[in-house]
Order: sequence, then C-alpha cells, then structure tokens
Amino acid sequence: MSPIDHFLPVLQSYQEIQSALNLPISTPHRIGKLFAADLLDEITDASSGATLPLGLSDDGLPVRLDLYDPAPGPLLVAGDGGSGKTGYLKFLAQASNRQDPGEIEFGVITPFPEEWAAEESLPNGLGIWPAYHPAASDFLAQLVCWTEALPKSRQVVLLLVDGLDLLSTGDFLIQKDLRWLLMHGPARQIWPVVTVNPGRLQNLKGWMDYFKTRILGQVRREQTAQELLVDTDINLGTLKAGMQFGLSSPDGWKKFWLPNVDKGD
Repeated sequence: MSPIDHFLPVLQSYQEIQSALNLPISTPHRIGKLFAADLLDEITDASSGATLPLGLSDDGLPVRLDLYDPAPGPLLVAGDGGSGKTGYLKFLAQASNRQDPGEIEFGVITPFPEEWAAEESLPNGLGIWPAYHPAASDFLAQLVCWTEALPKSRQVVLLLVDGLDLLSTGDFLIQKDLRWLLMHGPARQIWPVVTVNPGRLQNLKGWMDYFKTRILGQVRREQTAQELLVDTDINLGTLKAGMQFGLSSPDGWKKFWLPNVDKGD
C-alpha cells in the first residue's frame, strides 16, 4: 500500500450533498465554505477510529489521515507567507476536536501564541506553548516520555509546530527531542505537523529528510518549489493562497481545498 493510500476518502459523495443543497459543484469557493460549516461533521467519523480530515479533494471527497498507521510519517506544511500555514494548523486542531472526547489531543508550539487564542479553549487542547519559553522544551520532553504509554491506548497527540525554522537554531534540548519525535512519534501515536517558510530552507537541510509527506501551499518562486516537490512538473504558484494545498509524497500528488479559515502565515 502506497503512502497516498493511507489518506482515506470518506465514502459519502460530495455530489449528493451538492444536489441536496442546490450548490454548483464547480465552484471551489462554495465548496470551501460548505466544508467549514457542514462537512466537518460528515468527514469526522468517530466509528472509523482516530482519523483526521486534511481537506476536501477536487472530486468533493475529504482526504483523511489514519492516525493509527505511521507509514506517512510526520507532516511538513510549507508555503509562502500568506499561503495559510498557520490557518491550516488551526484547522487540524479544530478538526481533531470533533473526534470522540479525549481520543485526539493537540499541543501547539509557536512564536506567536496570541494568534491561537480561539483554539486555546478547545477541550482537547494540551496547551499553547511559546517557542521562546522554557515550557516548550518541557512539553516536548513530556511527549517523549508519553511515547512509552500511548501505544497501549487509543490516545493520539498532534504536535503542531508553527515555525520549524525558528526552533531549529534554538535550544539544544528542544532540537534533540523534536528530532526524536519526528523519527519515532507517528509509530507511537504522536504526530508532528510542522510548518516551514520555504525562503529559509537553506537553514533546514538537516531537517528536511524527516518529511516524506508534505502539505504544500502556494510557492511563487519556482526554484524554491522544486526543493519541496517530488514531482517537479507541479506548479505550486497556481495554488490559491489560504484555500488550496497539495499533498506530496513519493507516490503521488493530490490537491485539496480548505474550509474558509483564517489564512495566518
């Protein structure tokens, strides 16, 4: 089974929903708004286990990640400033809250904790940790300890890191624990999802090999885009900022749409 096969589509077709609501199927903007308001309940099926919706594909079916299958590995989210990287992490936090209570929890490390005020109140949140504060290092160390117990339970933790380029040159213990979680976390039910500014890739060469699965937003500079892609024929500059991303893995490429959330960075 290829890594793309691990992103499971929901069986209910978008065409049926479109017909019931009398919406034009060819309008991506309408799809995004519908997804935000109504489809999130449809695609978050607690009976299927810990699965996480990643977005809505062009054929109208949600793309989902099976959090009990570590094959895709940690997720890299990359795109130009304004492409929606922070908004995408917020969407994942909100989507995880639709699962059975306590099944999926999330914690955030960010240099701008004030941007996460709305998500801080979600009941499945473990905390919003400032990247420059010692508490961020303590949180990562705690997650490493949890990797012994989590595989014996159904509990899954999303580790949302907004700005790898800012952490990669910081505290040694943060780097050490983060590298360990990138290598071993998904197999132990801790899923790192990490954003990167493509303009700083030259400072991250020792980190990029951890990410075989990448969620890519708009990147206008072609040379930079090629550094992120497996298939060099793809044009990331045509993606719609804040609304559209693509899933890139060694076995394929799949575009999808996001709900109408805050674009962020």
